[in-house]
Amino acid sequence: MKLTFTRAFTGLLLFVLTVSSGIASGEYICGHFVGRSPKPLAMSPEAARQYAKEAADQIEHGFVVRGDGRSMEPLYTSGTLLVIEPVPYASLQRGATVLYRNKAGLPVTHLLVARARDGWRATGLNNRRADAEPVNVDNFIGVVTAAVTPATSRPLSGGMRIASQ
Repeated sequence: MKLTFTRAFTGLLLFVLTVSSGIASGEYICGHFVGRSPKPLAMSPEAARQYAKEAADQIEHGFVVRGDGRSMEPLYTSGTLLVIEPVPYASLQRGATVLYRNKAGLPVTHLLVARARDGWRATGLNNRRADAEPVNVDNFIGVVTAAVTPATSRPLSGGMRIASQ
């Protein structure tokens, strides 16, 4: 009985730690396949900027964007640096995170979830619904090939601070 409880507790603890670390185990997060989206690396802000710049420099016409918002949590938190590679639209695959411009002309970085007649359906992992408009050849900019989260200190309840990963 004690062994069973210990195994169950250990399994639960590992599950909680995995989910709270920002990345669910396997290739699915929030019920969406993310197997073609890079997992973010955590490093100091200066090292993160340098890493992202060097990664983008390795890609023809590659560039770096800074994610803003909570729609892609828990995979990418706000402030994550995303390396974008312009690739042919025809090469897109489900599970890739892409950068595109919405109808308002604003850049959006979301996950491709399904191919449709009028383009790709995309969604933020933290959103209840897919994006209203498809990702298509006209609004597609590029695919995320690397991600780096600058590690910073964040407050915990009680005023304590820890370094985030």
